[in-house]
Amino acid sequence: MAIDPLIMEVHQKRAVKFLLVFWARILIVSSFLAEALYTYSHWHLQRSSLSMTWHCGYLVAGTYTSLLATAQLIASLLIVVNRQICAATGILWLAAHLRMAATPALWSLTKYMELCGMISALLLIMLKSQRHAVVAFFLITYLNCKELEHFLWRILYKYVLKLLLVLIMVGFRLRLSAGLLIALLAIHCMDTHIWRKDALVDYLLSTGDVRRFHFWHKVSVAGGLILTTVNRGNRHPTL
Repeated sequence: MAIDPLIMEVHQKRAVKFLLVFWARILIVSSFLAEALYTYSHWHLQRSSLSMTWHCGYLVAGTYTSLLATAQLIASLLIVVNRQICAATGILWLAAHLRMAATPALWSLTKYMELCGMISALLLIMLKSQRHAVVAFFLITYLNCKELEHFLWRILYKYVLKLLLVLIMVGFRLRLSAGLLIALLAIHCMDTHIWRKDALVDYLLSTGDVRRFHFWHKVSVAGGLILTTVNRGNRHPTL
């Protein structure tokens, strides 16, 4: 017995939406997953750095580092499998602030705004892309694109980014606008972190923390854009 083409199309759309939402959740928590895995793979280095920075001893530094990495890993996995979303979001919010508090290299308003960008992407999941969560996410995304190194990127972000964000918020050409914005973020990310001549040079621990922070922030923003586009594809415009 053949399956009705309309029923097949509906099931295909549901499957694609499920996969996109699942992938978006992975991208949103990628910063926390990456930080947890990096901590596990460089545990002795992280412990030593924390101990030297705060003079707290290896025992306290090792316990703090292990608990923070474990909390981020467990909460991220809960987000990915869509379980205990509120509790997992709260854990990641606390872990992100503790991580920033323990890393002096991240003590600046600009980096805290990037942290707020990742938190706002988490709120998209917890609040199921409600209007105020979407507006907050896009506003913080725009505010985080102010200080750029090259003149070309400053021009692109000043005009193109603003236009694409407005188009996404009003729901005009939603998929195309979101796709172009994700492509813009991806190219900027590769230009900043991969195509640079010094991309493979070893850095000091504090500098490495900052570069990882910037990179994974852009990945989380891309996940938030995908989630917003999928969840709002059949809804009314935000504004």
